[in-house]
Order: sequence, then structure tokens, then C-alpha cells
Amino acid sequence: MKLLSWIVVLFLFFSPMMKTSAQEVLHAGRSYRSLAMGNTGVASANDSAALFYNPAVLANVKGWWLDYAAWTVEFSDGLSLAEVGLPLIDTNFPYISRNGLADIQKDSFLAQTNPYIRGSAGATLTANIMAEGWTVAGSYMIETIITTTDNGARIYQRDDLIQKVGMSIPLGLGQIVIGASQATITRRVADDASTDTIPNWSDRYDGTGYDIGILYRMANKAKITWGLVAYNYGGITYGDSGLEDAASYAFGVSTTQEFGIFKLVIAADVREISSTAAKTNTIHAGMEVGMFPNSTGGSYLSYRVGSNQGYTTQGLELNWFNHSLVIGYALYSEEIGEGTEQLESKRTVYYISFGF
Repeated sequence: MKLLSWIVVLFLFFSPMMKTSAQEVLHAGRSYRSLAMGNTGVASANDSAALFYNPAVLANVKGWWLDYAAWTVEFSDGLSLAEVGLPLIDTNFPYISRNGLADIQKDSFLAQTNPYIRGSAGATLTANIMAEGWTVAGSYMIETIITTTDNGARIYQRDDLIQKVGMSIPLGLGQIVIGASQATITRRVADDASTDTIPNWSDRYDGTGYDIGILYRMANKAKITWGLVAYNYGGITYGDSGLEDAASYAFGVSTTQEFGIFKLVIAADVREISSTAAKTNTIHAGMEVGMFPNSTGGSYLSYRVGSNQGYTTQGLELNWFNHSLVIGYALYSEEIGEGTEQLESKRTVYYISFGF
């Protein structure tokens, strides 16, 4: 426990000096919990988005649950909920619009500095079959992203339908866990000059990718867990070469401790290892303090804090009746500078889900 605490302290101390400049890598299926904890999760994820952080980390899940309606909305500083809601809300399940930013909304969007909107919704089933760590999960999710590139000269939009399944399999008594997942993504994009009428959507293309992960859970009082994952092994290719998702690796370490009604999770990750993207070897660290742990691995009330590439993060969650109703938010910053430029984008995340 002391060793991991020192590791995280060092991550938090040195990460402001290690800010990695480059255009943001737009990964799918991010978790508001992980973002509040500095975007950690390779060894510490235990919520409905665990499948997207490391298939082996599904072993952290307890019990089972179905999030039938799960909405996550992210937006940058300066945007109002009304400005975010208009391009995201649809009347059909899962109630996320796939039409993108309307031309009449363009001026309001571009009036902000480095505007960014991301919305996702769908359903996720997560089921722990054996206490040693045999867990299966599946997710059906629509995700839309609206942002700018080239210092605001272009509006970039992405519309994804993501279907992902995965499994964690314990070896022996579960000290070592391996995991694998498959994602099928139907994607289209619109990349338009900010002076053009928008959106100019591309055709829809399908791509298939695989994540492979491993966990090592130390059998000691510190309950330290080490994780390693290969994302998009071999890369995800689509019918349009400009839509490719690059392969990368990530390493994580975490510990979980319970003290009566309190639960403490400490985590640190190094992400974008060996990535072909411009941003590599990003540093992340975070901590979660929960009150009244529940039977699904979460807590009824959780506060989180962390460092995402040197920028402070924090968040709060209410988890009632073992995932029947989850309400959470996170504040985080993303490094979006292009080339050697460092540029902070402050963002807010809201999340609500109903399930059983």
C-alpha cells in the first residue's frame, strides 16, 4: 500500500512537468468515473465502461447489472446546457441525435473557444459469473462528437454506433486474469471548413477491433492490481483510410482498501504507449473515496480527484440501489494543443443511468 501510494504521489507531482502536447486522441466509450480520477482505469475500472478500459479489468466487477438507459454528456467551458442539448437530443431510443450540428447552431458553437461536445447513450450488460473474476459484458452505444480542428478553422464531427462484447477469464484462483473484447463500429464523419454549410457527412463504414488485456492481483493486504492492455490490436481499419483507429498500449496499477463504511481506490496509468498518434506516453493518476460500498463494487456516494496529463480532475457520484439509479458528474481538462503547443480545454461531464 505504501509503495503504490508513493507511486501515485510521484505521478501527481511530476505529471504537470510531463504535459504531452498534441491534438486530442478521440477514444470511444470513456467513463465519467475514470475521467474524474485522472482518466485512469486500466487496473481500477469497475463500472459499466470497464469493458472499454481493459477487458481483463472486468474481473473487478461484483454481481451483475443492466444499464438500460445510460446518458453521458461532455462539453467544454462556455457552452450552456441548452447549446449542448439541441444537437444531442433525439426522440428515439437511445435519445442521442445522429444528425450532428445544424447549420443554424454553427455560429453559437464557433463563438466559444475550442468548443467540444460529446454525447453517448445506450445499454450495457455486465455479469460476474465466478467470484475469481470470470465476467462477461456487452455494450450497445451510440456516440457523437462535435469539435474543431486547425485552430478553429474546421468543424469535425463523428457519429459512431458501437457494439462491443468482452470477457475476463481467471487463471487458477484468479491472481492472474486475462481478457479479450471485440468491437464493431459503424462510423461516419463530417470534416468541414467553419465557413461552409454543415454537415457534409461521409458514407458509413464498418470496422472491427480487438482489445487484449491482463491483470495481476497481488495476494497481500495492499490488494495491489497491475494491468496491461493492448487497444485496437493491429488497428481498426474502415472503408475510408482516414477513419482508422490506431493501436496502442496502456499500463496501470491500483489498490482498493475498505475501512468500515469507507472505500479507497488509488490508481495510476501510463497510456498511449507505442501509439502511432502524435500524443504518446500520457501520465494519469487519481483517487476515489467511497462511502457505504455496495454489492456491485461501487459505493452509494463517491468523491474522486486526480491528474489527467498534469491537469486537475474531480467528480462526484450517487449510486442508489446497486446501479438502479446512478447520477454523476466530473470536471476535467484535456490537452488539445497541436504540435508543440500546450493548450488546456476545460470540460464538464454529466451522467445518469437507470437499470437493475
